[in-house]
Amino acid sequence: MNHKTLGVVNHTNLYRQCPSPEIVNLMMKKIAIGLIVISLLLSGCTAESEPKPIEGCMDELATNFDINADVEDGTCEYADSDGDGVFDINEIVGCTDSLADNYDENATDDDGSCLIPWESQYGVNWVERPGGEDCECSDGSEWTFWTRDADPERVILYFQGGGACWEDHSCKNPGGTYKTTVHDDDPNIGSIFHSNAYGIGNFRNSANPIADWSWIYVPYCTGDVHLGFSQGIYSDNNVSHHGHANAQFAYSHMLENYPNAQTILVTGSSAGSIPSPFYGAQASLDYPDAKIMVFNDGSGGLYTNNTYDFYEIWNMQETVLDFPMSSDLNFNQMDSGDLAIASHDVNNDIRFARFTDSNDETMRMFSALLGNDMSIPYKDKIMYSMNKTSEYGVDQYLYMAPGNGHTILLDSRFYSLEVNGVIFADWFTSWINEEPIENVLCQDC
Repeated sequence: MNHKTLGVVNHTNLYRQCPSPEIVNLMMKKIAIGLIVISLLLSGCTAESEPKPIEGCMDELATNFDINADVEDGTCEYADSDGDGVFDINEIVGCTDSLADNYDENATDDDGSCLIPWESQYGVNWVERPGGEDCECSDGSEWTFWTRDADPERVILYFQGGGACWEDHSCKNPGGTYKTTVHDDDPNIGSIFHSNAYGIGNFRNSANPIADWSWIYVPYCTGDVHLGFSQGIYSDNNVSHHGHANAQFAYSHMLENYPNAQTILVTGSSAGSIPSPFYGAQASLDYPDAKIMVFNDGSGGLYTNNTYDFYEIWNMQETVLDFPMSSDLNFNQMDSGDLAIASHDVNNDIRFARFTDSNDETMRMFSALLGNDMSIPYKDKIMYSMNKTSEYGVDQYLYMAPGNGHTILLDSRFYSLEVNGVIFADWFTSWINEEPIENVLCQDC
């Protein structure tokens, strides 16, 4: 092959390897499209390029927290370490004991911080007991009483108050001037006892001097100051005055169940303070070796003045025969001092004390119903009665507070009231313990 032929062949091969214009155009279009796609992919503008979201629990406090999750799917799970149904993240630590002083009603987990108040070694321990055959309330309903077994050698016989009625006007409105039932007197459920506030009925206060004593609690619902036994016929209603039968039944329980009592406190508030000297005198005979104390709570200035015959109305000519009191005691014309003197005459070792408010509004109301002279200040009536007992030689002490309040033994102020720098609870405790005390009399009251 010569050089000329070789040259032709080479040119022909080169011509055959070059693409046609159409192929070139097509290739250019493909290149352009490719560049556009690459550009779109780099700019993130196509749907096909977005990554698929990852669903899962996004709460870092959950046990199944997913660090890669982009979307919360509601599947979070949480720990409940103590299995109480409250997630650990929702637990509130604090004191969960409702009896504690620092009880937190919102707390779900107890943290051991509870400050449990002191409680008598005998607890609360109230027991309801049925009455006897003749026992009933003024409306004929069932009468029951309550006991609390604690120290068998120290016993309190407590008579509940609750007004009185003896003629058409005072007996007109049942539940007004006198109680008609004992249905609301359960000391276990929020009444005067089951509380951290109320006086000698609080068995969770170490300042209570009789927290460890056994109790005979005598509810009152007969309108006769626990001393009557009659059927009252009045213009608007009839009243069963069976207080004496009720009280005697409760007293019999004390005799049967606490035969070895060495210290007995006989007391009551308001109307309940009236029979206390009667039963104090009786107890001094039934327990000749025991220390007997009688406390009058809230009736220091009350007196009768022959306006009404209670012997006839309440049949007291028969009921008083069950007590050792002298026949010289005239219930139709007497004051609280006469009751203390009559009890003292039975046994002069009985110790007496009393509390009263200088202008007791409740007692002034009953004084008016009894037809007494209301121009005489109530304080003067208190001091008249007190001076009478002192002159007679009765061992009695008085704590008189200013104001128009009424009773204290089961009142919240038992622990807080202070007169002339003397706190009543301290004064009462000293009296209970036979420690030296003085009369506490408010000034300018």
